[in-house]
Amino acid sequence: MSNHSTAQPIRRKFLLILMLMSTFATAITAMSLLIYESSNAEQAHSEKLNLISTVITPSLTAAVIFNDIDTVMELIEPIVQTDGIFRAQVSNTKEIIADVFDTTNKKEDVVVIKKTAALIMNGINYGVLTIYSDSTVVDKRINFYKTFVMQLLLGTFVLSFIVSMVLSRLFTRPLLNLTAIAKKITSSNNYNLRAIRLTSDEIGELTDCFNTMLETVEHRDRMLESEVLSRTKELELVNSRLHLQANEDALSGLPNRRAIYNTLQQLIDSNTPFSLLFIDLDGFKNVNDTLGHDYGDILLKQASDRIVGCVRKSDSVARLGGDEFTVILKDLTLPHRVDEITAVILKQLSDPFKIEGETVYISGSLGVTLYPDDGSTVDSLVKNADQAMYESKNQGKNRCSYFSADLQNRAQEKKVLINDLRLALERQEFELHYQPVICLKNNKVRKAEALIRWRHPERGLLFPDEFLPTVEEEGFISELGYWIAMQASNDAARWMNVFGSDIQVSINISPSQFNESNGLLQDWLCYVENLNLNTKNIVVEITEHSLMENREDIRNTLDDMRKSGIGIAIDDFGVGYSSLSYLQQLDLDILKIDRSFISNLSDKNSLALCKAIITIAHELGLSVIAEGIETEQQRDILTKAGCDFGQGYLFSQPLPYQQFEDDYMNKANQLAKIN
Repeated sequence: MSNHSTAQPIRRKFLLILMLMSTFATAITAMSLLIYESSNAEQAHSEKLNLISTVITPSLTAAVIFNDIDTVMELIEPIVQTDGIFRAQVSNTKEIIADVFDTTNKKEDVVVIKKTAALIMNGINYGVLTIYSDSTVVDKRINFYKTFVMQLLLGTFVLSFIVSMVLSRLFTRPLLNLTAIAKKITSSNNYNLRAIRLTSDEIGELTDCFNTMLETVEHRDRMLESEVLSRTKELELVNSRLHLQANEDALSGLPNRRAIYNTLQQLIDSNTPFSLLFIDLDGFKNVNDTLGHDYGDILLKQASDRIVGCVRKSDSVARLGGDEFTVILKDLTLPHRVDEITAVILKQLSDPFKIEGETVYISGSLGVTLYPDDGSTVDSLVKNADQAMYESKNQGKNRCSYFSADLQNRAQEKKVLINDLRLALERQEFELHYQPVICLKNNKVRKAEALIRWRHPERGLLFPDEFLPTVEEEGFISELGYWIAMQASNDAARWMNVFGSDIQVSINISPSQFNESNGLLQDWLCYVENLNLNTKNIVVEITEHSLMENREDIRNTLDDMRKSGIGIAIDDFGVGYSSLSYLQQLDLDILKIDRSFISNLSDKNSLALCKAIITIAHELGLSVIAEGIETEQQRDILTKAGCDFGQGYLFSQPLPYQQFEDDYMNKANQLAKIN
């Protein structure tokens, strides 16, 4: 049905064209014949009247000459009886002498034809013959031809229609065949079909071209299908690789952050209980920095293998990045069961690692969250496990901690603390307190240690142990250390200018804050120079732990400080493993004996160590400061042992700048004036 409806307009158009052409040609021919016959009919009638008048005028002229009316009447009466003539009239030069009229031949509503003939003899006009006729005869003849022409047109139309139908079928059949094949190919997408050639004309050639086109398309489709199949396989391989890259850690071969997050979401969606372990490797950074990244990569791979070996096959282990791992213990939320697995993991991570002939020691800090108790989303569970892991680090590392509401509250407090720290310098909330350092020989104040305090607008005065660890973790330590150095230098310059005091101010900072890359050391030295402050009035205290890192940048910074005249003191001396070797390698000025020795001077071993430190320091030309002196007995023992200076609550607690100035600078100045 659809094929026929599609081809029908073409057949109809072709049939219409043939019919119009034949009808137009026939109509033109018929019109020409009709016009021709009409002209002939009128001419024949006119010739008929001429013939009658020509035949009768000689006799009629003689009758008129002789005024023979009867003869005239005899002559013209037959004329009136002729078909189409209804009146004949003869007149001489003066009047009508004969007039014959036949009303039966007179037709109404017809054209009257008037024919006149002069009655002449020997060149003399004797009268006129007038014949009246109508167009009846002419009209009959024309009507006959009209009927004939109409019959001819009808016959021609019928014959043309039949011929056109035949020709239309002969012409459109090949086209219909092409159309049917084309529609069948379109509906079935089967390019194996071919059209049958029915004619040897241009349509036949069109059929051949159509079949050739189908062969080309079929060949192209086969090629495309083969190429698509090849490309599909390539895409599947690429997608497989991309999926692997997107979900697998390249170094360890474990699932990565994205993959483990998807696994967590699936477990949450299915409401499956599980435990989430967050593992951070303690000491990995030190291995990476000292042995290199290649060793660090091997260590990460070995550590990941050990963690995988500690859990069940149904559990999931992933590397989030860096030295952080996660473990999902499915259907395992009982703390004692989780503890069994975490204990194995901690043991495995604390065992020595062998890397390229090197023995490496690390440990692990673990944090645990339980679903659904500790969170309902992936982000909250991972975040809470991370908080629990940091709690393990804060408690000394190499241990496991569970997330709790109290831990979350502390994390929130820490977040608030970090935000407050970011604004503390801008709001000038930090201040320095000074603790005097007393000369044990004469009880005079020769030195003072600058100690940072934070006057929080809501929590009041905060001590360093309440905020300095967070400052170091968040990377604020360089900025804060620079402020401490500048402020302490400014205070020392004021005391020198106002009171003429040469008191030496010590500053607790890390030399790494003043490395060559940030330029802070040169800025600070320029500031000191602009204050006209002698650099000998400044001492930088560095912890023994910092020296034991054996970092070249720290050594270079200490050398630069020492060359500029700034004194160098080792704080908390005696708690390290290799302190004595550094005394030979570094240009130092002061040793500060750690308070742990001072508090236990009643023990003969502690006393012996203190005496040994004092003796060694003096042999090396170094001054000695004892920290944490709280009793008269401790002061007396240290004085007797030859210690140079003492510092502690026995003498004074750290004092705000103004109070220190009033209690020590003003009093010392007044005593100097009295003396």
